[in-house]
Amino acid sequence: MDSNKSKLFSLFSTRTLSNEGTTSTGTTTQVNQTSQNTETVTSSASITKPLSALGMTVMREARKELGLDVSSYTGTISDSVISHAIDRVLKKRGESLDDLEKAQIIVLLQKDLLGWGVLQPLIENKEVTDIHVYDYKTVVIQRGKSSELTGLQWPNHQAYVAFLDRLLLKLGKNLSTQQHTVDAAFPNGIRICAIHESVCGSRGPLLSIRIPRISTVTLETLINYKVAPPLVIYYLASLVRSREATLIVAGETGTGKTTLVRALGTQFGNDESIVAVEDTPEVNFQHPFFRSLVSRPPNIEGQGEVTLQEHIRTTLRMTPTRVILGEMRTPQAAEAFLEAAQTGHVGMTTVHARNAKETLVRLESLLGRAQKNVSLDILRQQIALAVDCIVWLFREKGSGKVRIGEIIEVGHFVEGQIQVRPMFRLIQGGEKPIWRIESWTSNFDHQLAKDGIFLGDWPSEITFTSNPKTGVFNPVYQSGS
Repeated sequence: MDSNKSKLFSLFSTRTLSNEGTTSTGTTTQVNQTSQNTETVTSSASITKPLSALGMTVMREARKELGLDVSSYTGTISDSVISHAIDRVLKKRGESLDDLEKAQIIVLLQKDLLGWGVLQPLIENKEVTDIHVYDYKTVVIQRGKSSELTGLQWPNHQAYVAFLDRLLLKLGKNLSTQQHTVDAAFPNGIRICAIHESVCGSRGPLLSIRIPRISTVTLETLINYKVAPPLVIYYLASLVRSREATLIVAGETGTGKTTLVRALGTQFGNDESIVAVEDTPEVNFQHPFFRSLVSRPPNIEGQGEVTLQEHIRTTLRMTPTRVILGEMRTPQAAEAFLEAAQTGHVGMTTVHARNAKETLVRLESLLGRAQKNVSLDILRQQIALAVDCIVWLFREKGSGKVRIGEIIEVGHFVEGQIQVRPMFRLIQGGEKPIWRIESWTSNFDHQLAKDGIFLGDWPSEITFTSNPKTGVFNPVYQSGS
């Protein structure tokens, strides 16, 4: 048990826990440092005119006057209370500030209240990617499929609710019995899902935070993380470069589906027009001609909703060369995306499924619910016309490593069935994973040959050290080339 605690607490360089679950003086040192860092950032980036030396001093002393520790403060405070604290500091010092600078200090201290508070050490720690809050006294981190208690907590339920309200306020959202779920993302990519306590049983509100730790994702990133060997990654990249293939990335939650889409997006041509449609903005391709459309839920009066399928149909009037659907969740979104792909708008999307072939069943189910009076044969014809390749990702049990488990190419609809061609399959996991090449021919042999990839030159089983039997395998892949 002690070793498990040490493993967890090693995430926090200066934090230890006392018997009551509160932080020691080591944490206080870290928190104070965070406060100083926050002050430096806000004072240099949040206002158009820098504060004077006196203004900086007054802000620090006003914070002390308020008893405000910006990294752990969870109460509420008004402009007038801050203003009176500033006035008290100025009176003690026998100094004065102009109204503009005083207003700037008020804004800065208010912004301090919109930080991550109790969760700040987790946000700053690069090893933490998922944070789950069950209630005010239960904060959990998740690495892979393993959950671990942190011992962090708020003083009481009201303090936790106040923190969550401020967090959502920064995103222009609010949680209520009418709006019981909020799914949103910050500009830096941190994604949150908040659920109102009225639908959480005896606990709540529930809060899930996903923190992207890889700011830039490339093909080499996938190889270095051993998601798949170079041949598999470059095969997928070649399909994207062909501008002829619509890819579906399947897998369970937290298997890196969006990360793979972002990495493959580095292979878009610089002259292409890319439009992404998402519930929350995540893909954020670094491309000169990238545009993004984000869905919007209805307000408490049930008005103002903008759905994914509406956006997908809108993209067809934006003359895109690729349409990217963040996640295929609803029957209507599936129908709209597959319809766009059938009409020549190649793209990518993600979907939840447990293997590559099951993805086709999932598509049939989604499309069938959108087109209730259409026969199964017609549904399958639509899928065969729209989809070219399915990539299935999973997370290994034990190690928690993300792997590409299977890739299949989707062929024609023949005699009531969608023809598929298995291409790659992981046959051995662990420290030395092995993939098997299931087919030495592809529907995209012409593009693979252009990129120097000849599947027939490779052994049937490949690893990260495998080389082709003949020739030189050295394709040049550059973003947008």
